[in-house]
Amino acid sequence: MRDFLQTYWVYIKTFFKAKSQYKTSFILGMLANFYCYFITYITYWVLTDGAGEIAGWDFPDLSILYGLSLLTYSISGTLIWYTAYHLEDLIINGQLDVMLIRPQGLLRQMIFQRFGDTFLGQILVTVIFLCSAFALRTEYLTGAKPLYLLLVIIGGVFLQTGSMILFGALSFWTMKSRELIGVVFYDLRAITNYPLLIYPKAVRLILTFVLPWAFINYYPAMLITGKDSSVFERILGLAAPLVGAAWLLFAILIFRMGVRRYTGAGS
Repeated sequence: MRDFLQTYWVYIKTFFKAKSQYKTSFILGMLANFYCYFITYITYWVLTDGAGEIAGWDFPDLSILYGLSLLTYSISGTLIWYTAYHLEDLIINGQLDVMLIRPQGLLRQMIFQRFGDTFLGQILVTVIFLCSAFALRTEYLTGAKPLYLLLVIIGGVFLQTGSMILFGALSFWTMKSRELIGVVFYDLRAITNYPLLIYPKAVRLILTFVLPWAFINYYPAMLITGKDSSVFERILGLAAPLVGAAWLLFAILIFRMGVRRYTGAGS
């Protein structure tokens, strides 16, 4: 692991050195992502300014709810989104065959394939609004909550990264997983950008026990903001980092199963 991290750090420095040759393109790409998600936060502000609260969540609360989802997604995106999302292309064009004969593990090669620099704008805008929300609600970070927040972010990164790996790995069976990623991962995960109380109970159950997207931000945000109203909700919130770790391990297992059944682009 130490060798991997050292190598990855050298890769990042080399990547940014190459990007510095095209500064305008790099900066414009970051600004485009920053602007897109800045507008999303402004939308939340407009909604809460006009309606007051959404199921008891005001703008700082929604900033935390949405921020946990976007921050963990963006961090995961810098690591593996580009390769996982386009894994079906690597399989179809035969490039995966080349990667499989190299001594380095396939997942590590996928991480080195492309650094997700376009996600940096998302990270920046999220940090700004998260810091603003916690500055307005200083009571949300009392006691052991800062440590819990750190664990939640790590668990969320695990869960988001595992999801990218898992749905990318489905390409080994279907050859076309991109549409499924769009519906099951992006569309359903977007539901958790709002309090789940506004949705039917069936939706809450699915996003808790079938597709655990609610553990990325909803249950942790309830604990942080003190909106948990039962012991069960508190347990779900505390379990969020563990769920993220378990989901990542599950995704890696499925990915390895897919690699073992893969017989080459010409099969």
